[in-house]
Amino acid sequence: MFKQLETFCAVYETRNFSHAAEQLFISQPTVSTQIKQLEADLQTTLLTRNGRQEIVPTASGQLLYQQAQKLLTTWAATKTAVQSPRHLVKVPCRIGASHTTGRLILPTLLANLSAVSDRFDFQVTLANSAEILTAMSQHKLDFGLVEKPLVTDQLNRLPFGHDELVHAGDFASPLWLLREPNSGVRHYTNAFLKARNIQPAQVMVIHSNQIIADLLTHGIGQTIISRHVLSNEIPIEQLSAHYQRQFFLLTNTQPAAALRPVQTAITQYLTTWSD
Repeated sequence: MFKQLETFCAVYETRNFSHAAEQLFISQPTVSTQIKQLEADLQTTLLTRNGRQEIVPTASGQLLYQQAQKLLTTWAATKTAVQSPRHLVKVPCRIGASHTTGRLILPTLLANLSAVSDRFDFQVTLANSAEILTAMSQHKLDFGLVEKPLVTDQLNRLPFGHDELVHAGDFASPLWLLREPNSGVRHYTNAFLKARNIQPAQVMVIHSNQIIADLLTHGIGQTIISRHVLSNEIPIEQLSAHYQRQFFLLTNTQPAAALRPVQTAITQYLTTWSD
């Protein structure tokens, strides 16, 4: 059953039987067979195809996906506990952070969490805010630190702290250093360019605040970026209050009981964190 659920989740996320097969290192006929067996066991249709041959989940499929993620997470933790000697068992804890929160908040937060590292196996992922939200929604992360005001019914949001974005770099340069489209900084950069009617003659898309800051240090390009990641010698232009953003902690609406001590520790730290 769990193998069928894993296969179903892969098809649900990729919307493609072939891609799911590649992801799981099994054949496409095996994927099809497992989905048919799952539908037969549940006596319902989980996936359909539209006119473009794209896989589309039914209402039953959407419900199963939400529940399957919880079941698979619980099953993985159960296998770890059963297969490991008692004194070595650690609870997996997956933390995702955007590039900005990863730079400003994560190091000290992890230092605080090191006090319970004998009980928890911490795994940290850096990605943009939208990717963190997606991973949280798919139950691939337990906690998320973001700076983009993302809204979802599946997750709780705890606001904390603030960040200030500035216009920085060589203001005469035709080169604009941009974050990727789904990042929080790119959202504000697009708003800045539109407000000032700027159409950059040259752009370079970079998935890292630190690399952008390093380029600015060498006098290359201009950008919108968090003031906290810049060295003092880089020229900056302060912007309006619209470019001050709040950070958020994303948590599951039904967190795993085993992770409550971690959630308590993270929440206590963030409510006292200041920029």
